[in-house]
Amino acid sequence: MLSSQYTTAQEIERIPTDSTNVYNNIYDFSRKNGFSKFVYKLLFRSVKDQQAKAVNPFEKKAETLSNVALEGKIIRNIKIETLDPFGYSVSDTTKVPKKGFENFGNDIHVKTKDFTIKNLLLFKKNDRLDLLLTQESERLIRSQRYVRQVKIEAIPIANNPDSVDVVVRALDTWSLIPNGNLSESKMEVKLTERNLIGLGHQLSATYKNRFDDKEKAVDAQYVVTNIKNSFIRFSMDYANDFDNNSVRSIGLVRNFYSPVAKWAGGAYFENRLTKERFVSQVDTVFIADVKSEFQEYWLGRSFPIASGKSYNSRTQRLILSALVSKRRFLQTPDASLDPVNFFANERNWLIQTGITSQKYYKDKFIFNYNIEEDIPYGEIFALTFGFQERQERNRFYFGSRVGYGKKFAFGYLSSSAEWGSFFDNNTAEQTAFRLYLDYFSPLMSMGKWRVRQFIKPSYVWGNNRENTEKDQLTLNENFGIQGFNSPIFGAQKWLLSLQTQTYSPGSWFGFRFSPYLNMTFGALSDTNRSLFQSKVYSKLGIGVLINNDYLVFNSFQISFSYYPTIPFEGDNLFRTNSFENTDLNLSDFQLSKPAYINYQ
Repeated sequence: MLSSQYTTAQEIERIPTDSTNVYNNIYDFSRKNGFSKFVYKLLFRSVKDQQAKAVNPFEKKAETLSNVALEGKIIRNIKIETLDPFGYSVSDTTKVPKKGFENFGNDIHVKTKDFTIKNLLLFKKNDRLDLLLTQESERLIRSQRYVRQVKIEAIPIANNPDSVDVVVRALDTWSLIPNGNLSESKMEVKLTERNLIGLGHQLSATYKNRFDDKEKAVDAQYVVTNIKNSFIRFSMDYANDFDNNSVRSIGLVRNFYSPVAKWAGGAYFENRLTKERFVSQVDTVFIADVKSEFQEYWLGRSFPIASGKSYNSRTQRLILSALVSKRRFLQTPDASLDPVNFFANERNWLIQTGITSQKYYKDKFIFNYNIEEDIPYGEIFALTFGFQERQERNRFYFGSRVGYGKKFAFGYLSSSAEWGSFFDNNTAEQTAFRLYLDYFSPLMSMGKWRVRQFIKPSYVWGNNRENTEKDQLTLNENFGIQGFNSPIFGAQKWLLSLQTQTYSPGSWFGFRFSPYLNMTFGALSDTNRSLFQSKVYSKLGIGVLINNDYLVFNSFQISFSYYPTIPFEGDNLFRTNSFENTDLNLSDFQLSKPAYINYQ
């Protein structure tokens, strides 16, 4: 039933490589003693395994239809088997570690607990087998970064034709991840454990050092991703950044994690201290401390709309949610720096209602190399009503959102439009409008290479915003152009991100180098001038996604960016990013907590 809803990537011809002999030599050398055996297995996958896999890395995954005939039967037992990283396979139950160093590597790895996987299942013993719930359970498990592969299979019972046994096999991945960054001005080291003692908890710590003034910064975060099958996420964050900027927060949240989820909600508490910059008309920069406390509570309920049992019918939901929040400032800038009292205490009440239909299809070679990814598509329409107490005034709020996404023959395309405004005495204030699109092409051929094109345009417009730079748009970093940082502001902006991602057919000593080209353009303007008459700022980036079939660690990337000009910084600037590219991401079609339209 669901195989038609979860599609996979296109096939292309596998390109043979000549690196096997090199790895055979390394393998032979590794067998000289126990320690070298263990080091080899920690870093490399078996050459024999790779030769036995002689299949197309872009090959379409065969869908199993055997479970369709079993739908509706009673689940008698659920067997969960979590597998250590070395020597096991989710599809081949006969494959087990045969060498001593394989067992030693698995011995020092803390395997995911069976109940950790069980807590991610949407079905339980004595339920009737539901293929949508098994597919959703696979997706939820696959979304956990500590699981490399997962397979859920229903097994018929010979002497009991009305029942089935369900087997869940999950293959662990190495969960302790080092990371870091180094530039001319600072260094950063980060260590993340994504599966603490097999519980699925996340623990990360970051240390940074700024070279010019020897200042240090630390950040620690602890996350429980799922509390006892409730899908409630608990998080704690402690950060002391440069210049004494600090954040301490704690939160509980349960989103609509699946189209079949009925309840969502959350509570969040935060204490924040920041150094705010204020630029005077004579180009003088003033720094002021701003300290605040924030708390919010929200609750949501999802109702089915259609009564059918098809995939489309069961994913169409009516969402109702409500939110209450409060922000209190303990320390604010002097009135000469903040004459409009932007940093003012506020209370917010929001109600949201909407219709959503979020579905998924499976594809590969999107944002990762040869990793199965769940791509959201569907429709969404929502209305938000609110009331705010701020600056000794009461204002009403109204907002709306509409979005649509689908996989077409010409590629994946999604779009969304949002509008919202406060109203005081029938006057619209702090109006915001956002329009954005996401597109990526089918997997295309260029000789033996394969290519995808990504396109992401967006437009943001504001009207009657507060007369302060804190309520204006910028092109800085995550709000515009990555690596761009300049005190220029506007009331409207457009952005266009283009990325051409290649996937290499061959390899060099087992390494695949998949270059990409990234370009981002953006402009700012006020409401009295045409946006297209404003100066266009840009970034040109080139990078490479590096992958090795033999390495346990999947991939990493290196990129270099060129900026023709950044105001108040200079011209012809070059910067590096050694680990990730965050210019592109996909929107979803699920509602969660109510919120004002994001004017950024």
